[in-house]
Amino acid sequence: MYLADSELVGRLGELAIQCEHPEVQFDPDSQIQSCSVDLRLSPQYWKTRGGRRRTVDLTGSRLMEVSPRRHWIRHMLAPGETMTLKPGEMILGRTYEELTIPSDCAGALEGRSSFARMGLSVHATGGFINPGWRGHMPLTLVNHGRSTLRLPAYLPICQLMLVPLSATPNRTYGEPSLASKYVDDDGGPSYWWRDKVVQSLLARLGKSDLGRDVQERLLDRIGVPQDDVLERLEQLVNKMPYGALSNADELLEVFVRREDRLRMRDKVIRAVTPTTSLTLIAASIGALLETPYTPLHYVIWVLAALSVPPASLVFFWAPGPYFGRQDLRAIAQARGDQEKLVASPN
Repeated sequence: MYLADSELVGRLGELAIQCEHPEVQFDPDSQIQSCSVDLRLSPQYWKTRGGRRRTVDLTGSRLMEVSPRRHWIRHMLAPGETMTLKPGEMILGRTYEELTIPSDCAGALEGRSSFARMGLSVHATGGFINPGWRGHMPLTLVNHGRSTLRLPAYLPICQLMLVPLSATPNRTYGEPSLASKYVDDDGGPSYWWRDKVVQSLLARLGKSDLGRDVQERLLDRIGVPQDDVLERLEQLVNKMPYGALSNADELLEVFVRREDRLRMRDKVIRAVTPTTSLTLIAASIGALLETPYTPLHYVIWVLAALSVPPASLVFFWAPGPYFGRQDLRAIAQARGDQEKLVASPN
């Protein structure tokens, strides 16, 4: 049973709908339908980063929490702009309206038929909303059609229904004992690894994990590093046996050593590659003057030709970023916290 329009109007105070822009406010007369509330598409949305395809490992470590959305780029539409959704593409959007679900109701979010007939789905199994939840409801926009769709901000994209409960629950969304993942939800990417069931599964599988105290100490030591650094750190964590990550200092000691080796390797490549190429080119020019030509001449010429592309790329290659010992020391010095420096190796 859904609440009817008169009941929805009477509970607007409990819904506490807020809109960010003063010029675009909630209009009950046009947005409240017979038994639903039209919600609009926010100008803020997320798209996955381009480049190589990534594998999202649902048994990965909770180090994801250091930068939980690093595979996503947040976008904000300017006036007059639209978000483009190509066939087969997914965009993570959100409702423009921020709202609260009353404690004695559950929410049901549905897409609109007009957009479904274009091949646009608004959510995938994410239309149920718990009592007490507040935020911008996330919208998983998927284009199942064959035509590219251009979606403007503030489009009435979905509709909210309120379903009265048989009784008010003892615990509503956000209660500490429930460990709710999306309190004051901004509608952004997933926090799947915060689920208690997932954490229990990781332990049973013997997967690597970081306790919250270790994670907080790690953040205190390194801040939030760049994405490439964070991915290498997570790879290191995932290779370690479960239960071995009880000490942030030991983890950092191993990691900064690996990063310093990586930094040195890249420096050597940048120094050696152009020099080697120039030497081979000089040798190939000199070989032209020596006749008769032998197989060695052709070997030198081939090596010289093959050395040119990597040598050229070196000049456009920006190595890093890294997080070695000098980076850790710089952060500690900036905070005036010399005691937290990783002990130098013998």
